[in-house]
Amino acid sequence: MTEPMAQQPVTQPADVRIPISDALVMLGGVLILGFSFAPFVSYEPATRNSTGVDYLAWEWTGFLAPLTWFVVVGGLLLLALGLSRALNGDRSLVTFRTSQLQLVVAAYAASVLIGYALTEKGSETTTSAEFLGARIQVGATTAGEFGWGGVLMLIGALIAVIGAVMNLLARSQR
Repeated sequence: MTEPMAQQPVTQPADVRIPISDALVMLGGVLILGFSFAPFVSYEPATRNSTGVDYLAWEWTGFLAPLTWFVVVGGLLLLALGLSRALNGDRSLVTFRTSQLQLVVAAYAASVLIGYALTEKGSETTTSAEFLGARIQVGATTAGEFGWGGVLMLIGALIAVIGAVMNLLARSQR
């Protein structure tokens, strides 16, 4: 004869609810990281026959790296800090609360991206040459603009700032 199997109690999965403020912080981090692969800066030459050039936040050209890389790392940190606070609460990490670190990282990313958005991105190049005693000077203007990927990264950083401020306000009301 076989012994009857002992019934084990059925456990239900824990109901994990992520607060909206942490969801906003994580959404901001995902937007920053995701749209860093989209055109960050676009340059359109002044001539009609040439095509424009787009640069990602990962590229060395256009004076982007390494500052844009710090913003992308900030997006990863925002994702990790939002998840940490949602799952473990507002714990202390290197003498700062998780909600405080969220605000610092989100404000850093937003301020760098606002700086990129407001910076003049156009350039003017001139070349001169001497030909049969005459000096010839040719200039070309390149118009630059903040790309749609950069705009969406900036929106993500501002969303993360809103979520981090909501976390700090919720903490101060307790």
